[in-house]
Amino acid sequence: MPAWARPVGPAVVLLVAVVMAVMFSPDPVCTVAAPCGADWLDAAGTMLFLPHLVWLFVLPELALVSAPLLLIWMSNPDTWLGGPAEKIADAVVVAALCWGWAAVVARLRARGRQRSLVLDAAGGITVPAPATDDVRPWRRGLVRGIAGAILCAVAGALITTVIVDDRTDDRLARTATSENARVVAYNTDDYTVTVRLPDSTRHRFDAQGSYRVGSSVPVLMHSDWVRLATEPYGDRTGRQALALVLAGLGVTVLGSGLLSRRRAVALRRAPVPVLRVLTRHHQGRTEIFAADDIAALRPVLSYEPHTRTRTRTALRQALLYGAPGEGGELILASATEFGQWLVEATASPIRHGSPDGTGKPGEYRPGIARTAAHRRAAEARVQDALAAMTPATGPVRWQAGPVARSVGAAFIVVTIMLLGTFFTGSPTWWQLPIWSVGGLYWVSVCLRMMIWRITADSNGLHVRGLWRTLHLPWADVIRAVYTPEGELIVRCRTDVDDARVGSVGFPPLERRLRHPGRAERAAAEITAMIREPGLRPKNDAGCT
Repeated sequence: MPAWARPVGPAVVLLVAVVMAVMFSPDPVCTVAAPCGADWLDAAGTMLFLPHLVWLFVLPELALVSAPLLLIWMSNPDTWLGGPAEKIADAVVVAALCWGWAAVVARLRARGRQRSLVLDAAGGITVPAPATDDVRPWRRGLVRGIAGAILCAVAGALITTVIVDDRTDDRLARTATSENARVVAYNTDDYTVTVRLPDSTRHRFDAQGSYRVGSSVPVLMHSDWVRLATEPYGDRTGRQALALVLAGLGVTVLGSGLLSRRRAVALRRAPVPVLRVLTRHHQGRTEIFAADDIAALRPVLSYEPHTRTRTRTALRQALLYGAPGEGGELILASATEFGQWLVEATASPIRHGSPDGTGKPGEYRPGIARTAAHRRAAEARVQDALAAMTPATGPVRWQAGPVARSVGAAFIVVTIMLLGTFFTGSPTWWQLPIWSVGGLYWVSVCLRMMIWRITADSNGLHVRGLWRTLHLPWADVIRAVYTPEGELIVRCRTDVDDARVGSVGFPPLERRLRHPGRAERAAAEITAMIREPGLRPKNDAGCT
């Protein structure tokens, strides 16, 4: 699959373009002749961008349909009535939608080619897939299907209540009297307008359009019922948006469940290709190797199985049923230490190779497959460290330098200033948790970048993180990894959790400046000590 077909590029461009288009779009002008009503088509088109971004990554089958629908919605001339900045942003949105649609087509065609290659590798041999010992086909996607159906039902109920309330308001409006009210306040932060009614009382409305303080607006009144004549349904915009968001989430979850069920049933409905492979279970996941890769140097696939009772890491003979493809369904029949065969199905999307490139399956990150050069450079640094290092006579420490601490402190100060400015500006109720959680997370990232430290002594490594210090004996650690994302990780053997220091560097900037960071050097020297025990500290005096 070509690099341009990866979902990250079109998703990022589309997200930025949509945000810019919303920022540059002028507020609607609401009048009695053309009131700002509950335009369901416009609202649904706007909200469709959110699930479309998710579908680009996890459900390209749905993105194949949503992209043309969004392009049709963007073809509405009313969308292009803004200024030059908004028109440019809208043009970028159209380009990103076309890019994403082409990328989805390329990905789906690549899946078809993958299935053809697997069939050729199997020599055209197809056999019925055996029944699994861990899960039944009818259970695949059941929970997601039920959850998606519930979300869609809730969204439908909310939409029904909005429509019923709108119809009730329309009946009251036909018998209401129209009065002019003066605008006394207009809040652009939460989009509310406050008017003074003819009886000198004040009333606040949710508003979509823009209003000028001191101007007059027509208000419909019927006993205690009051609403703006220019915005009949403004107070239900929040419910409408929530209903559409729940609908998008429900369709996503329901579609994922139905697709999983369809793949599981199709895997057992007709004969499928079968391949002889090697497999091993590693930290709760299953790695699959080619039949001739007896040294387990290059995992071909990895996934999370339903059965997690084994901790063996030895390679075993296995038979792989099905055509491996992105997010597909497989059945693996592997030999056990008792002479029997265990048949299991995948419980997570299939990933190509070992996600972190070290032979140890960890979290999958899009783009890790393109880090071969990074891994070769890391291995070269380890070899340089082995050649240059001398046996340590005391504890060896690796920690953040003055530059990292200064940058982290500056980021924390800026974050606190931004949060202080935001909280003093009367934020809405839904903005408070988002900004609070985001601010705390960013502060924790900066603190981790400032205070991380790893100390090596004769007994092992002492890894200090944000909240605690982990003590790892030398017998438990196998390597230290500095990922392309700037995360420092101490890898451990299968029955010991890895020690994740966190994101402590900026590899792209370090490569551009041609100056290796302290975390990069720490990973190389720690790995060198692990490989060559003679380099480890012999004297622990003064270790803290």
